Amino acid sequence: MNDIFLTVAGALGMLIAVIHGYLGEIKVVAPITGSPTSAKRIMQAIMFLSAIYWFVGGAILMATPYLFEGTARTFAIAFIGFLYLSGAIGNFWATRGRHIGWVLLSLTTLLIWMGA
Repeated sequence: MNDIFLTVAGALGMLIAVIHGYLGEIKVVAPITGSPTSAKRIMQAIMFLSAIYWFVGGAILMATPYLFEGTARTFAIAFIGFLYLSGAIGNFWATRGRHIGWVLLSLTTLLIWMGA
């Protein structure tokens, strides 16, 4: 049963990453006008890299039940869980709770905890 929670958490993390990357490009980066090109490129890199990091975290979570045992499994779960939890807290703090991201990352963190 624990493996199912990790697999669902990984899939949710990957889905969040894809949606975040797409919406970030369309709603945040594309409308930037009148700023130096470097500012737009930095925002694009931030949106892209954050989506990649969340996606890789989700992929590791999905692979954990099948690839890792013992200490490696515990470390992978704890590390990715910490990343998602810190993302949820940071998102909540930065947006004062007005962004759905903290809810989704908290849900993913809860699933990780249940799968640990």
